[in-house]
Amino acid sequence: MAQRIVILGGGFAGVAVAQGLQRLLPKDAAEILLISRENFFLFHPMLPEVGGGSIEAHHILNPIRQLCPSCMVTIASVHEVDLAQKQVVVIHGSHEEHETIPYDFLVVGVGSVTNFSELTGLAQHAFGLKTVGDALYLRNHLITMLEEADGEENPQVRREMLTFVVAGGGFSGVEMVAELNDFVRQAATHYRRVDPRQIKVVLLHSGDRILPELSAGLAGFAQRELQHRHVEVRLKTRLAAATECEAVLEGGEIISTRTLVSTIGTSTNPVLQTMGCQKDDRGRLIVTPYLDLPEHPEVWALGDCAVVPNGTTGQPSPPTAQFAQRQGKVVAHNVAAAVRGGERQQFKYQSMGQFVSLGHRSAVAEILKFKVAGFPAWFMWRMVYLQKLPSLSRKVRVAIDWTLDLLFGRDIVELPLARGERIGRSHFEPGDVIINQGDSGDLFYVITHGDVEVVRTDGDGHEVVLTRLHEGEYFGEVALLRSAQRNATIRAVTPVNVLTMGRDDFTVLARSWAGLRESLHATARARDA
Repeated sequence: MAQRIVILGGGFAGVAVAQGLQRLLPKDAAEILLISRENFFLFHPMLPEVGGGSIEAHHILNPIRQLCPSCMVTIASVHEVDLAQKQVVVIHGSHEEHETIPYDFLVVGVGSVTNFSELTGLAQHAFGLKTVGDALYLRNHLITMLEEADGEENPQVRREMLTFVVAGGGFSGVEMVAELNDFVRQAATHYRRVDPRQIKVVLLHSGDRILPELSAGLAGFAQRELQHRHVEVRLKTRLAAATECEAVLEGGEIISTRTLVSTIGTSTNPVLQTMGCQKDDRGRLIVTPYLDLPEHPEVWALGDCAVVPNGTTGQPSPPTAQFAQRQGKVVAHNVAAAVRGGERQQFKYQSMGQFVSLGHRSAVAEILKFKVAGFPAWFMWRMVYLQKLPSLSRKVRVAIDWTLDLLFGRDIVELPLARGERIGRSHFEPGDVIINQGDSGDLFYVITHGDVEVVRTDGDGHEVVLTRLHEGEYFGEVALLRSAQRNATIRAVTPVNVLTMGRDDFTVLARSWAGLRESLHATARARDA
């Protein structure tokens, strides 16, 4: 019976291993099974361009089954890795079925995940940029802000809608703020009542210069280029919290905005916690120079989820796609050696260079010892990334997207997308109004943390505090049950986290659950008294 090689992760690391094994092993030498959450491979470096509308989303997606035709592919999320029993538990299908998959050899390339939990309100109100869904949702939101600002009469609300904040001055943050800035300023020319001078784009960075991975000269050029295109770069500035219409900075300063994009806040994949082996203080797997686990030589790890020593520099490898792909080739060689015999390889790699797009046909690049900036760097960036796209069809489609962007500008069609969550989450700072008396009701709220006060304004304009609600209590049910206007104002007293449910889902739940319906009506009557 052929030995089974299980590869966890369909990103740069996992796909590189699978493709390498396809080349190195005869078809009957081993069964190669790749487990991925999605059925596509995402070319992540171009994700900011999807968010900025210069590339169609599906043009940077490649079907994994086409990239790895000799592999078995299972679309599932990894729930647990049992190193002692040499098996993996996965969850797949709409019914979330659990399946246990045994392995002879295991490759772990599950990458990292977005984690905003350390900053208050980010999980509820910040846009991430980890998945193609994140990019599409952000693009839609940018268009929505311009559409709503075009008809907004309140100048304060309009300023919030036209203020865009990006947190994080590394590669992802700089490329995202550049694409966002190009998109909103170009799109704004189609909105007659939007004054381009009111658009404000802000980049927040905690360090003393952006792009700390590059030389000071290139970082300085990048900052000047962004500022020349009206991006406000705020250095030594940390984000502390977020609400629906505020970015709260350390020290208490508030930037009023409806758009906060965070490229900070990542953590290791939770599945690594199920693996009883050596990890660093960030939870990443410790591997040998051959990229296998010291305690389990039949298991290899690479990419963002591992601390991979680079034999060329003596330092841990950076968590970039370039290094993940090179590590994948080494792991494929070593797995093949374990299957059919042969010498193993250590990971040794000298980076060929780094590129950062600044939008508007400008970039910075370090290639070997050469530093390039401006249009030449931008042209090289596009040629290199175009060459790295994994299929000819995607290369052609992206090249056409770039050509159309140069000739006709960016599309401002808002795609009808629905978020997968039926239950939303929101965060509010003390003094924030959650519900206004007299507004129409469209959400039901459950307090998961903090306190709010219920305030009613009488005919003479006097406010009366009716009560105070705490964690575990709810509000907003009266207007939904009676299809009426809000009969009171709800205001945060402390930092507050709430769960929210829309009118349709609330109605279905209240009609289906008699006990809840009676409790809601009883509460509504008591609050009227």
